[in-house]
Amino acid sequence: MASYLIMTPPGAAADDERARFVADGFSWTAFFFPALWLFAKRAWLLGIPVAVLQILLISLSTFPGGFVPAFLMHLALSLLVSLEGPLVVAGLLSAKDWTLRRIVPAQDLETAERIYYSGAAGQGEKATPLQSATWSGKGRTGNSTGPDFFESYGER
Repeated sequence: MASYLIMTPPGAAADDERARFVADGFSWTAFFFPALWLFAKRAWLLGIPVAVLQILLISLSTFPGGFVPAFLMHLALSLLVSLEGPLVVAGLLSAKDWTLRRIVPAQDLETAERIYYSGAAGQGEKATPLQSATWSGKGRTGNSTGPDFFESYGER
């Protein structure tokens, strides 16, 4: 089961139809085409170094004894982009002042949309930015114990 991060544009209501549903999980497209996937998601500053690294790894594989190291490095790069790429997309949206409204566990996108929009009307304008898990200085007991890792991210 995947988790979907639901983000809305700056100043938009919780039930705005422009909300983006970012699947927090493994992306096969990002695994097989890491640089192209980053370019398609408009992560230019990450896509360019990944593309350059892929080209260097392809040229390294042509040297004698270079195929296995190049293959392993390319595999590691593909795994990194496919596992962390969706969170990069959410971070880029957050940098553009998009608001994380809710995290919904669902089997697919259609189910996540149904769950979110059925509860978005009652959610009101209570929203939390993606960077809200910063050091708050107070734990649940009210004393200064460190960051509140269990705070709500807009879910009920």
